Amino acid sequence: MGESSSGKSRSIKNLPPKHTFIVNVVGKDLPFRGSEANYPLFDKNTGEGNMLTTKSTSTIIKTLQYINEHRPEIKIVVVDDNQYISLFTYRKYIDEKDWQKYNIIAANMLDLVEACKALRSDIQVYFLQHIESGETVMGDQQVQAKTMGKFIKEKVTYEGLFTVVLLCDKEEAEDGTINHFFWTRKAKSTVKTPEEMFADQKIPNDLRIVAKAIHDYYL
Repeated sequence: MGESSSGKSRSIKNLPPKHTFIVNVVGKDLPFRGSEANYPLFDKNTGEGNMLTTKSTSTIIKTLQYINEHRPEIKIVVVDDNQYISLFTYRKYIDEKDWQKYNIIAANMLDLVEACKALRSDIQVYFLQHIESGETVMGDQQVQAKTMGKFIKEKVTYEGLFTVVLLCDKEEAEDGTINHFFWTRKAKSTVKTPEEMFADQKIPNDLRIVAKAIHDYYL
């Protein structure tokens, strides 16, 4: 998770395209060279391609199920940017009264996570998510995943559905270079990783490194 321009999409760069599938919710260009050639659009008729552009939770779930059964070479799935699925769902049901649209959003969020848990054990799924400032039950402020509506925040503790939560960040070096990195542990945030999965509190902004660390940890 991270702010816009913090390096969420950039972290995809070093993943092996042959083994990676990207769900591109808003259809934006990826911020590195070669992405168009390496990630051709998924063709539902042939089952080829490794980039899906859709706002539909049900379409994403059906595609994940197809990958699970028919694409054994795919080991990593990235959903970029996940929170926009909720935004587009909200717009679709904006005329719904009371809490109905938020019930639909919450159900979609949970259905997608459950669908990921049902995939083969050799598939890792990454949700890229924007952040916001939130308040803990103790009244402290913290950085957390951005979700839509008070109902979602109170009823769905989103990060609680995940074992690994990383925070994208950046800092400026003395020479003016901007360095992007992940926090693996950070106070006043919902960042969390299993004990001893990562030795360092800050690691390179590279999902390939993260994928290897997770794979090795659970061997």
